[in-house]
Amino acid sequence: MSVGEYLYGVQTAITYVFGFVALYIQVFLMIVLFRERKAIAAGTVIPDNVDWPAVTVIIPCWNEEETVVKTVESLLAIDYPKDKLIIKVIDDGSTDSTWERAQVFKDVENVHLHRKENGGKHTAMNYALEHTTTEYVGNLDADAFIDRDALKKTMWQFLNDPEMMAVSPAVVIHEPQNALERAQQVEFDIFILVKKALASVNGVHVTQGQFSMYRKKVFDELGPYQKAHQTEDLEIAYRMQAHGYKIGQCHDAFVHTVAMDTFPTLFKQRLRWVYGFINNTYDYRKYLLRPRYGTFSVFSVPMGLLYLVTILFSTGWIVWTLARAAYDAVVRLFVTNFYVSYTAPSFFYTDTRPIMFITIILFTFFLCSVILGKIVRGEKIRVGFSVIYFFILSNFIATAWLGKALYNTLVSRKEVLWR
Repeated sequence: MSVGEYLYGVQTAITYVFGFVALYIQVFLMIVLFRERKAIAAGTVIPDNVDWPAVTVIIPCWNEEETVVKTVESLLAIDYPKDKLIIKVIDDGSTDSTWERAQVFKDVENVHLHRKENGGKHTAMNYALEHTTTEYVGNLDADAFIDRDALKKTMWQFLNDPEMMAVSPAVVIHEPQNALERAQQVEFDIFILVKKALASVNGVHVTQGQFSMYRKKVFDELGPYQKAHQTEDLEIAYRMQAHGYKIGQCHDAFVHTVAMDTFPTLFKQRLRWVYGFINNTYDYRKYLLRPRYGTFSVFSVPMGLLYLVTILFSTGWIVWTLARAAYDAVVRLFVTNFYVSYTAPSFFYTDTRPIMFITIILFTFFLCSVILGKIVRGEKIRVGFSVIYFFILSNFIATAWLGKALYNTLVSRKEVLWR
């Protein structure tokens, strides 16, 4: 057996393993979503005359002069009793005009403005927690905008389930413009469905920083936010799962976040996300693959790790295959004295290997997820170029930050910065 044949055999075996595992994950998620179809279709139904509890929403800021006013305004405009809503804007030592812009709210009774030295997002959140007395507390990023009914829908899950300890809404992209932003829109739409499925089996592994609500007893009992490799929203969910706390998701409570509109900004954001996921997972490694810790331990986090490995392997093999094809083409040109012949493609040949059927099924599931994501958002069922943009982003471009995150973790041990 030649080296080429051996490598091809190894590649085929690995491809089948990844293919079957990916198929299992997709089928599992689809079965869970099918089981929850009536609840998803019905949405959040809130009865009249609900006695809404007092809540505190923290808005941590660092150099958010362009969006902080709009963020606070969106929160002030929500459908929630004004005497039950406290908004804490925490300026974490901004070097731009964030603090000056926030002064437009200095006379608003339920908006509390605070300024502190720069220490990172988790320190801004903890500063506000120290001055919070309400039973419920949450966070809203200073570049996110909340729908009018989002807080009520989120809070209803707490009131409807005494065991619920945290709830995240559906995060969507705010007015996507270019191809990069539209690719992120598809990604976020799919994540709404994935998180809904995971929440129904208590497998949520991140209470996203764009907006999430908690019972304050979570922090009273488990402690404050931690730096957690600049992903405090991921670590607090890991900590909650490790202690058996229930985390929910409200699929029809929408919060709009500003997308990264250039590759450098997207690279920095995703590098932080992936680096945080890898290193927090390592920190909590003793909880993995332990059935006593539920879906989070045996499915959610392993699924994320498998995704990282799959992307790196598939991209590496594609690059290797293209390089070999280019090398063979150059050799063929020199051997034939640059004679180029053309053979018409045959349309009677069909690849009947099982992996091709697995690929077709996986792509069908992917399209179904895109369509279902649009249905949940109330959009028209239309699959355009944004799907292609997302496919390129998640299957090829993502290798850049995945590789860098692994390099920083294994080789340089360089901590990823927030910005």
